Amino acid sequence: MKTLNELIAAYTYHLQRGEMQIAYKGILEFLGKLRSAFIKKYPHYDVSSVYQGYMDMSYFSLGTKSLKDKGLKIAVVYIHEKGNFEVWLSARNRDIAKSYLSTLSSHVSGDVNLFHDLNNPDAIRECILTSAPNFEDQSLLIDTIVQGVEKFVTTIDGCLISEHQELI
Repeated sequence: MKTLNELIAAYTYHLQRGEMQIAYKGILEFLGKLRSAFIKKYPHYDVSSVYQGYMDMSYFSLGTKSLKDKGLKIAVVYIHEKGNFEVWLSARNRDIAKSYLSTLSSHVSGDVNLFHDLNNPDAIRECILTSAPNFEDQSLLIDTIVQGVEKFVTTIDGCLISEHQELI
């Protein structure tokens, strides 16, 4: 394992080349455009500001009234290490997340490939929107992500409705 000084020296070297800052800024600017697209297309959603993160993930959240009433929200996430976009169902706190984790695992169906990474305590359910985003065609990338989030929200809403009907 490298020492902290060695790691910082490597970090400094990469920053001095200038490419990392340009790439990071490009990702955050794209997230800003994507966020604006959601605000324009879904004015009834609560859309958070962009969380820049610590070069692990950057995201913004979306909330519908029905999800918010349950303590839930949708997060549109860029995972820096993987270089992909995902959408997550998240909760206001870990207790709410636990209560939905088992319920949703038994109700999820449809054409959306949902999963839960056990190493991700921030998500109840996850879906990869694109594993190889093309930032050169941002219009197409926005459309791809918006359509994926729409399918995800529809699937999650369906699961929550099924759960509610079973409780009645």
